[in-house]
Amino acid sequence: MNHKENAPRFPLGTTLLVLLIVISMTIGAISYYRYATAPPPADAIKIEQVRFHPAETAHPPPKDDPGWIMVSLPHDWRNAQLAGLEGWYLFDFSLSVPPSHLWGIYLPRVTSNVLAYLNNKAIGQGGRFSDPVARNWSRPLYFTIPNGILRDDTNRLTLRVKTSLGSPGYLGPVYLGPDALLRPVFERNYGYRIGIVENMIVGILLVAMLILGLWVTRRKDTLHLWFAAMNIIWAAHVLNLLVVEIPVSLRVWESLRYLTVGWFVVLLVTTMHRFIGVRSSAIEYSIYGVALVGSVVMCLLPDDEDFFRFANEIWISAVLLLGVYPAVRVTIAWWRSWNLEYLIGICTGLPILLAASHDWLRINGYIARDQGHLMQYSAPVLLLGFTVVLLGRYVRAQNESEVLINTMEAQIENKRQQLESTYQQMQKMEHDHLLSNERERIMRDMHDGVGGHLVSALAMTECEPLKTDKLKEMLSSALVDLRLMIDSLDQTEGDLVSVLGTLRARLQPLLEESGIAVRWQVDDLPAVADLGPGRVLQIMRILQEAITNVLKHSQAQTLTFTTGAGENAVFIDIRDDGIGIQESQSNGHGLRNMRYRAKRADVDLKIERAEPGTRVRITVQQNSLTDRCVSQK
Repeated sequence: MNHKENAPRFPLGTTLLVLLIVISMTIGAISYYRYATAPPPADAIKIEQVRFHPAETAHPPPKDDPGWIMVSLPHDWRNAQLAGLEGWYLFDFSLSVPPSHLWGIYLPRVTSNVLAYLNNKAIGQGGRFSDPVARNWSRPLYFTIPNGILRDDTNRLTLRVKTSLGSPGYLGPVYLGPDALLRPVFERNYGYRIGIVENMIVGILLVAMLILGLWVTRRKDTLHLWFAAMNIIWAAHVLNLLVVEIPVSLRVWESLRYLTVGWFVVLLVTTMHRFIGVRSSAIEYSIYGVALVGSVVMCLLPDDEDFFRFANEIWISAVLLLGVYPAVRVTIAWWRSWNLEYLIGICTGLPILLAASHDWLRINGYIARDQGHLMQYSAPVLLLGFTVVLLGRYVRAQNESEVLINTMEAQIENKRQQLESTYQQMQKMEHDHLLSNERERIMRDMHDGVGGHLVSALAMTECEPLKTDKLKEMLSSALVDLRLMIDSLDQTEGDLVSVLGTLRARLQPLLEESGIAVRWQVDDLPAVADLGPGRVLQIMRILQEAITNVLKHSQAQTLTFTTGAGENAVFIDIRDDGIGIQESQSNGHGLRNMRYRAKRADVDLKIERAEPGTRVRITVQQNSLTDRCVSQK
């Protein structure tokens, strides 16, 4: 039950679409093939019965030589069991009126080279006749007939055909006629047999470079590397169809031709394994080993006939059988997964298997040779299918990457909003916490300061007789303390000079009434971090207590306020010229209270005798309380 539910569904729509595309392409290919290989119109002279002589001479044998025999075109030397590599064809035809315009001779297929004579005058040849002979087996030939050669009576066309070992001679139908009639037919056939192949090679190499570039940027995806190598090997193999005069010996060239087609299929197996996600090192190494042994044996065979026999009957047969393996594996993978990519691989790989079977039958003489090889047209279909799949994977990966990036950006934005909301909540909580702490601090300060004074004043009212002077002093102290609390709430931005200015405004009347001269030697100070209302209030109370002590006990004539800055600290000095602090006063309640407030304000307090008088120094560090704690640790 669960297996059926989890099984992949058959993609009917996409499968039908792929099959429809394949059928359309097949119909288009067949239509183009019939168009490109169509024979010339009936107005052309078609030569089908000729005389043949298997003479390996530079000149045609005499017409009365007994070696001449009548043959039909196309003429396959393999079927006629001709062991030689050269032969002559002779055909006589008559014209009632010599042509007044250009004529030509069209040879759709010949193996491998031909030299044409008309009325004993050479009119064209397909290339080199010395070994290695020119190779025209994959291309049509066309020779124009110069004016004045054709006569209004009997004309003789003589063709010298030469082939090479391993490629039995062959001559297809020969056409004579006006150039305007035959040349378009030749050009269509030439475009089919050569033009398409040239474009295929360029396209294959460009795709190989593109895929190789993808592999360079993504080394772990070895499918790209194997596919690019397969493209390059196939381009080297198809080059055999384009080269007419080979630059090396026939044996070396044919060895490369057979090796490239064999190793193309070997690389195809490896590419297919990477394509369907199969890791089968044992199979791959076995195939590599067998292919390597076969390659060495083929190259080391001393006799050329043994070489071609091994290459055509054993090597190509093994390559064809090996080509069945990837087709079966991809089909099984598609059957199990219904993967559209695998279906594309099947549809583009089947033509190469059919074409390879056709070429094997043709090479080994089981079918006629008039149609030539087909594999060069089918392999690019497979490569095109692989290219489409790989580019599709790349595009899909890019799209998935973009979707992932967009999703991540959305998630990041969501997280950012969550963090911002959390931060705002934390700020609110911190603000509420600060308000709560500040409220508690104010209540505590009111309890310790104003509250204490009011309680004392209330207690005085209950005493008999009522001491109004003491009560007035107590209420005045409560009022001063309340004003200090209010002043401490002002925004000082860490400026101690502003604190002194506020305190001066509050205490100036009291100082003037005392008759003590006040000197303010105050300079600008750097701002102090973490100088909040709580610390400001404690510093102001210390200053108030110091001034009160001067007024009550010092008998001073002058009171001097000084500010300054040291290393990472600022200070405030209060100095009088009175009698100085007494030993009995060093541990008094007022001084203990000042030290307590200095500790709460996190400032350094120093009270010492001066000559004359007393000096009180309040030192405030520049760094915050937290930084100081960390540095101390």
